[in-house]
Amino acid sequence: MSAILEGFEFVPADSVASLTLDNQMRIYINATARRLLDIKPYDRIAVAYRPDERELALVKSLSSAGQQAMAEYHTSNFAVDKRFYLHTRVLARLYGFKQSGAPYRFEYSRGASDGSAFIFRLAD
Repeated sequence: MSAILEGFEFVPADSVASLTLDNQMRIYINATARRLLDIKPYDRIAVAYRPDERELALVKSLSSAGQQAMAEYHTSNFAVDKRFYLHTRVLARLYGFKQSGAPYRFEYSRGASDGSAFIFRLAD
């Protein structure tokens, strides 16, 4: 089947997968990102931020990481609420996101091939 589709690009059915850090310092996961991550309300997810690249990672699992990474993963454990928000005030405090600058939009950049982590880059 892949040979017949060579040269084609898939057309997204919805908007780009994205996250929004709102003025309440919550991360909202849009519908396209929810499908991409395959998450449901009350799932638990870890959040990581890379300030030099302005990238946010949502991590579903870390099965083969070192002990330090596993410890950090287990202490970064956020519940997805029924409206698909992650309550992340600590992210704003640690990395200087201001309510006055909100909303901040992060667009999907790439993901791990095993579906364990998804990277979103801050849009300009």
